[in-house]
Amino acid sequence: MNGNLNENPLAELVREITNKKLSGRLQLQHDKIKVAIYSQAGTLVYAACNLQDLRLGPYLLKNAMITEAELDSIGRTIKDFNLVKHLISKKRISREQAEQIQLRLVEDILRLALLWTDGTWEFAHNSQLNEEVTFRVDVPTLLLEAARRLPAEFISSRLQNTAELLSPVVLSSNSFNLNAAEGFLLSRIEDPVCLRDLSVGSGLPESEVRRAVYGLAISGLVDRENWKAAFHSAPKETLKEKKEAPPVTVEPHAPKVEPEDTLESFLKRLSTAHSHYEVLNIAPDTVMSDVKNAYYNLARKYHPDRFRSAPASLITKIESAFARITQAYDTLRDPSLRGSYDSKLDAQARAARVAQEAPKVAGVVAPVGSEGPASDESDMTLEQRAEAQFKDGFAALELGQRNAAMGLLSAAARAIPTESRYRAYYGRVLALSENTRRLAEAELQAAIKLEPNNAEYRVMLAELYRDLGFKVRARSEAERAVAADQNNRKALNLLKALS
Repeated sequence: MNGNLNENPLAELVREITNKKLSGRLQLQHDKIKVAIYSQAGTLVYAACNLQDLRLGPYLLKNAMITEAELDSIGRTIKDFNLVKHLISKKRISREQAEQIQLRLVEDILRLALLWTDGTWEFAHNSQLNEEVTFRVDVPTLLLEAARRLPAEFISSRLQNTAELLSPVVLSSNSFNLNAAEGFLLSRIEDPVCLRDLSVGSGLPESEVRRAVYGLAISGLVDRENWKAAFHSAPKETLKEKKEAPPVTVEPHAPKVEPEDTLESFLKRLSTAHSHYEVLNIAPDTVMSDVKNAYYNLARKYHPDRFRSAPASLITKIESAFARITQAYDTLRDPSLRGSYDSKLDAQARAARVAQEAPKVAGVVAPVGSEGPASDESDMTLEQRAEAQFKDGFAALELGQRNAAMGLLSAAARAIPTESRYRAYYGRVLALSENTRRLAEAELQAAIKLEPNNAEYRVMLAELYRDLGFKVRARSEAERAVAADQNNRKALNLLKALS
């Protein structure tokens, strides 16, 4: 199998190799540079490059682990694995040091090749790595990093269908260092949503949304509806899994089309469903046999093949609905995935409760219906969306979900920069990281300028100055906080600690 990198970039080839559990050698060429990447059952194990700087010998020299004289005496043409064995046998480096340097070299080779947008690739199933490798490459993180660096126009070319469905994946994002846009958009994909609606509802520039979505999808944090396949023949493992997947029986003859009112009520029900349980119309404690029956009943009635004579617009809605049904069943039929999903639902419910505790505008009574999410986010005003983002961001902050909080509070502050609460709590989350504390100062000062007599905001600023080591400034702000509210226990305790 072979092709061009402008049609199948390395990031997408790696994703497909991983998902299809392929073993073999993927060889890439860009101008005169060649890279060989080896995989075993879908796991990337090693990479090599013909660039001199990305051979192990020069790499060890650059990292001051051997000398020029040593390399000359060993031989500069020695193979990388033989060089490692020689250095370990001579006790020049330990096995752990060898693994660390090899891992860094492999990751640097992958970082280079992941940015190629032109060139050729060829995959050979029968080419295997003969050496044993014990280190593990953090592939998802490398893919996410690459997505942040690829040209914007190339990213855009990979996401041309704005109606493409994006779905959440039951996978922890805590091991990923997401940026603000990625964390924010990931928090908005709680149910399947099309790219167009996600972009419009986010308030972010379209190019920023596409880049973040591509990174989340390529690293496995979000599931895309459509990927362009490069490997058309699946390995035995994949075929076996397909045989074990639940079959959906579609009548071979012209089916009896479901009455329009029943179909409309089905689509309407799915449009308001907020969980996999609601999609299948079952209770959270439903046993596995009943989950299976619910799926089969829906599949028999609403499989897209039963409606091929319907208008194209209706077929699109049915296909989208059936994709949600399939995703719900795939999750709930697997005990491990179901357990993780139930934990996620519990966390969301807890977050919703915490969100109701978010600070509100003093003296303003929330309008009826504002305590729950809007039935259609596209119908929300800018102010309503910003308030919802602030509540969700406050909850994420209280629950220790910094990435999600950063994205949500940033969006609220950008949408309504004159709302002091948004600026203050955005500053508070920025203050949690040493790299963004200077930005936090600007946000907190902006909040205080909007609401000078708010003791809470001044306490936040005083705590920031304390953490930055500016004790005099911290004490001054704490004194102003006490002057604004003499009964503020937090301000009094902070001032006492700083005295």
